[in-house]
Amino acid sequence: MGWKLAKAGAGRLRSSPWVDSTATTQLYRRRQRRRAVIAWATLGVVVALVVVGIAFGGDDKSAGPGPAIHLFTWEMSSTQYEQLHKGEREPAVVRQLGSSGIREDEVEEFDLVRLFPPPPRESTCSFWKLSDAPDHLVRLCFSDGDGMLVQKSVRASGEGGAETTLA
Repeated sequence: MGWKLAKAGAGRLRSSPWVDSTATTQLYRRRQRRRAVIAWATLGVVVALVVVGIAFGGDDKSAGPGPAIHLFTWEMSSTQYEQLHKGEREPAVVRQLGSSGIREDEVEEFDLVRLFPPPPRESTCSFWKLSDAPDHLVRLCFSDGDGMLVQKSVRASGEGGAETTLA
């Protein structure tokens, strides 16, 4: 090729009568192509990040205090409730009931939750409805360390409610 690169600026063409115009045009096009590829790739990454942000970003305003939707049942029968005993392990109870219950903040009848005594220390509690008594709410508390049933109790709405607790 009939063109020479300048010593001071690598990649810059020196103005000289020996510079070939086709070489200059090809170099210019190559650089433009490279800039275009970088620009399109950057645009693609930005668009992908925006789409991911929209898809996985939380909108706290839309998560209102409305009823929670449960894909799995969180009910038990009164017979199942009676068969539960203090000291049973959580996996066995969940297998027996067929569901893991719901957390306190997912209970729709928050007034019933307030009727329960304070949970035992170092325990995690879950809630179920009684299928044969829909106005009753059951709370099972398991110890955090070994996952044993430490408390089962049921409450119903109304005056005094139905208070049954296994301490």
